[in-house]
Amino acid sequence: MIKIVKVPLQLEPFLDKFRDLFTKPSYGSFRDLCGALSVCDKSKTVSNLCDTMADCSKGKKSRSSYNWFFSDANWDENEVAQRKVDLFIDSLCLKENDKLLLIIDDTYNEKEGNQTDGVGKFYDHSKEAYIWGNNFVTSVVQSKGLFIPHKAKMYIKNDDENENFKTKMEIAFEEIIKPLVVPKSIDLYIVFDSWWFSSDLFSKCLKLGHNIVCQIKSDKKVGINRDMYFQVRDLANQIEDKFFIKTTVSVRGKKKTYYAFEKKVIIDKVGEVKLVISKRKKDSTTKYIISTNGSLSLKEILSIYEDRWDIETAHREANQKLGFKDYQLRDKHSIERFIQMVFSVWTAILLWEIDNPPPKDGSKSRTMGDMVDRVKMQAVGETFEFVMTYFNLPVPDGGLLYILKSLGMKI
Repeated sequence: MIKIVKVPLQLEPFLDKFRDLFTKPSYGSFRDLCGALSVCDKSKTVSNLCDTMADCSKGKKSRSSYNWFFSDANWDENEVAQRKVDLFIDSLCLKENDKLLLIIDDTYNEKEGNQTDGVGKFYDHSKEAYIWGNNFVTSVVQSKGLFIPHKAKMYIKNDDENENFKTKMEIAFEEIIKPLVVPKSIDLYIVFDSWWFSSDLFSKCLKLGHNIVCQIKSDKKVGINRDMYFQVRDLANQIEDKFFIKTTVSVRGKKKTYYAFEKKVIIDKVGEVKLVISKRKKDSTTKYIISTNGSLSLKEILSIYEDRWDIETAHREANQKLGFKDYQLRDKHSIERFIQMVFSVWTAILLWEIDNPPPKDGSKSRTMGDMVDRVKMQAVGETFEFVMTYFNLPVPDGGLLYILKSLGMKI
């Protein structure tokens, strides 16, 4: 196990910008746990995070203190989430009319037993099977091809013990979409797949001044005027192939070609939207995507919807590299706080990379996994340097430190 003697260099300046959201003792816990989360190579339980901190690490606390930080300390994880977005927007230097996407989805985490809040039997469409575990409504904020995980809010099924039941739609709007504050000059788009389509959700988002880009199901009725409505698949079947325009969009560094048709249509209880019917010769898949902003081009709508996949990447990499689903906490509030800290570490590492970009030598851009590995190397170098200094030994120019410096580490 990697041991750290201080917060890794990449995280320190970022975490300092959250200091005012905590009391002094709680900020120390926040800083310590974020540092440990970034380098711990075991399951990210509180016990393992505590063990990742070297005993000589300044300010290290007991495991019970870190457990208390999640369960009872006076801090607001929603304020942390908002601060992350503020820093992300500042780092990207977003200007007037730049697009910012808020992508909504959900994910599952398999658990055993009944001791954890919210556990139950859920159908996981990705596995096409029922699982026993937790279900979270999740979100990602994206712009200019970069993204950060925003919030994960636990969904708890409606039963006699759940007095404050909320549907996933209500969680998405009330706890994620509505509280998000962005500069008025920036165009915010809410993006989701067809499962989330709801005229009520549309209405609420539009009242906030947000636009929506989403997929709709093939049986959704759309009107070509106030009197003529068709299921969207039937409308698509009436359009000759010659009217579909070949359109290429950049998707996660690759080119993707669609044959697409656009038309303004009416959806009951929503109003006029722009419909894009897209096909791919490669797999014969037809998608029906709508945008509440009718001024967007066909290509822009396809590109925005393709960016929805970033939330799937966030689910995978936040779990594999940062232990998003490793929590061994029982109550909903503590779990959501833990996940928000994982998302904070992701954001810290990404913003460091934005400010310290790799050399333009033609190599591929780094994934979050690559970035986390660099933080771990940095931590190893800092620990080695600490040991050498502690014993008053000269730090050699060659060897481990030389290798780490050659890789761009700030030792």
